[in-house]
This record gives sequence, C-alpha cells and structure tokens, in this order.
Amino acid sequence: MAKLLPVVEESSVRTSLADDISVCSQCRLCVDLCDVFPSIFDALASVTEADPHLLTPNQQNIFSDSCFHCGACTQRCPHRGPDSEYDIDLPTTFIDLMQVRQLNGYFTVRQRITNWVLSAPDLMGPVASQCAPFVNWLMQRPGTLRRRLVTAITGISSSAYIPRISGQRFSKWFRRQPMPAAANSPELSVFPTCIVEYFSDGATRSVMRDLASQGLACQLATTRCCGAEELRAGRVRPFRKRVRRLIRLLGEKSSKDPIMVMSPSCLAHLRTNLIPHCDPDLKPNAKAIVDRLRSPIEVLTEFKSASTSRSSNNSDSGRSLLFLSGPQENPSELASIVHAVAEGTNVHIIADAGMQMGTWALRHGNEEGVHRTVLRMAKRLPTSADAPRKVARSGLLSSQLLANETGDEIVDPVTVPLSSSSDEQ
Repeated sequence: MAKLLPVVEESSVRTSLADDISVCSQCRLCVDLCDVFPSIFDALASVTEADPHLLTPNQQNIFSDSCFHCGACTQRCPHRGPDSEYDIDLPTTFIDLMQVRQLNGYFTVRQRITNWVLSAPDLMGPVASQCAPFVNWLMQRPGTLRRRLVTAITGISSSAYIPRISGQRFSKWFRRQPMPAAANSPELSVFPTCIVEYFSDGATRSVMRDLASQGLACQLATTRCCGAEELRAGRVRPFRKRVRRLIRLLGEKSSKDPIMVMSPSCLAHLRTNLIPHCDPDLKPNAKAIVDRLRSPIEVLTEFKSASTSRSSNNSDSGRSLLFLSGPQENPSELASIVHAVAEGTNVHIIADAGMQMGTWALRHGNEEGVHRTVLRMAKRLPTSADAPRKVARSGLLSSQLLANETGDEIVDPVTVPLSSSSDEQ
C-alpha cells in the first residue's frame, strides 16, 4: 500500500514564507517579473521595521494568489544553489500554503469550484471535446451574457481569452496517422498532455509528420493531464494519486525509449515535481522516467537525419527572429533554435518574455494582473523595425495575449527547426 507523504503544517509554512520574504526584501532582483514582488514590498512598507513576520495571513494569501508559477523568479534568484546559504523557492512555498488553505477549508465554495474546474481536464476535457462547437460558441466573445453566466457558475473570467477546443483530439488524429513500423519496439513515446490533447494545433501535428518522415516509430504514452494546475491549486493529495498513475502508465513502456512531452510547461512541471511528490518506494521509477523526458525540440535535434549544417536558404535574409525564452526552455533548446535559423537571420533571445500564466490567466479577479503581466513582457520586446521579424515563444494562451498586445504573429518555437528541416530535405 502506498505510504502517505507528510502534510505540511500551517505555522511552519507561514514562518517559512516570512523567512523567504525577509531575504527577498533585501535583494529585490525580481521586482519587475510579476505582481507578487511589488505586492510583497508594498505590504512590508506597512508593517513595523518592514518585518515580514508581522504580515497577516490574509496578506500572505494574496501573495500566493498572485503567483502563476512560471518559474522565472527561481531561475533568476541568486539565493539558491550550493553556493548560497539560502534556498529561496517562493513558488513551492506558495503551493504548500495553497495546500494548507485547501485542507483547512479556508477557500470559499466559489474558490473550490474554480480550483476544481481548472484542475480537472481529464474530466472536463472529454466532455468539452465532444461538444466542441457548442463550447467554442459559449466561450467566445468576452463580456457577453453567456460568458458572464459561465463566470457565475465556474469563476472563469468573462473577459479572459479562451483558446478554441480542437474539433479532433490529438490522440484520435495520432492513431489515424501512418507510422513507420518498429523493428522491435517503438523508438519514441508521445505524451501530449491535456494542452495538446484538446487544443492541438498545426505545430504539434507537423512535429509528428516530420518524425514519421525520418522513419521514427512512435506510440502514444498516455493522454492524461500532467497535474500542474492541480498542484498549484493546493490539491496535493489528488496530485500525488495522479503521480502514482503517471509513473505506472509511463513506466509500462520501454525503459530506454525517450518520452516526448509536447508542452514545454508540462515538461518543466514534470521534471520539477514528479520525483518530490511520488511515494518513497517509487522514486527510482520516477527518476528513470524523468531522465527519459524530452521536449519536441530536443527530440528533433536528437533524431534528425538531415545534415547538421546551418540551412543555406537565404529567403529569410535580413529577417530577424525574436525568441522569447522562458524558464521552461533549457540551454540546449536555445542552441538548437539558433543553429536552425536560416543564414542571414538575426536572432535575438529575450529573457523573461516567455513566461506562461496557465489557467491563472482565466480566473475571475485576475484580469488586471494578467494585463500588467502581458505589458511587462511586451515592454521587453524591441520596437518593431521596418525589417520583417518572426516572434517565437511557447504557450498557447500567453502567446495569444502577447500577440494581441504587440500585433506580432507569434509562432511556436518548434516551427523553427521544422522549417530548417524542410529546407534541407
């Protein structure tokens, strides 16, 4: 029988958060990232000697509600790692605080309903997919009466941009595609996660066609959700059950073949949270699975059969590529994108403009925070020049919000190596 992991106590979580804030108040390096840090520093100005231990529980709750767990602060923070006497990780502490609030019944009924609706895609997704035309009609046109009705029932903002549900689930499309026959076993397991499963776009399908053209045999690992929103909502016990299920499903496949996680944010979540939240006896299995996880860009780089030289196609000469990187991308992916662009294309990597807000951007009450976050990212982009430019960033929802603000056409980063591959063939 699986052993239950210990549940954190409220007093220790709130004390730990105050200790972390004490360090952050002396650093303030992350003040330009999101609303969390300005709200922390404003609150400190209202207490005696700016003592974070004097902040009220309600103020701490506001901080945790303002975090959308993009990971940018942990990536930028100088007070982490073996060379630091601290190990600041505000997003993880916020998750612990959300768990405390969930278990102790501090959430209102409305908040609990919203938390459940936005963190249960395995239940909501199939229903929405079956009724895709109706759901798309219902959720389009922000501010309408039908959207306000949805807000009253679910807590999803009536003004939030909602991506369209795909008319065909990715798994159904995948099973209908001709795939190369495997000699012994498939060489790649595909884990679409709920984002691609229900909101599949042309980029993800182009990846699969490209891999098939290279003779790579693929199989579907599972269509389950990775559980990121479940964990961030404080629903830790259901998330740990999900972790057991994911370890079983992903561990059923070959222990050597890579697992391609189609969504970069889901991949980052799994790499960060799968091991810490699994049962002690399952840690070896979880570590083996994490070692096999790959992004689509990593898979394309590892398995590409074309020449490794830079594309000589000069059709994009004079064009610039703005790659808006976020914490979910690693250095090897950045290098692959830079290597894949056409010769003569100027590549500009812009940090902290690729943050993903997830379902936090859909919650009623977060509208102003979403707008401020999008504006912060937009200000990091250079002013559009006369020369044509392409903007690449991951994240379906956040990318569309940023595109609406800047007027750029934003593409998925995986389309860059895909374009290079098509040029070389």
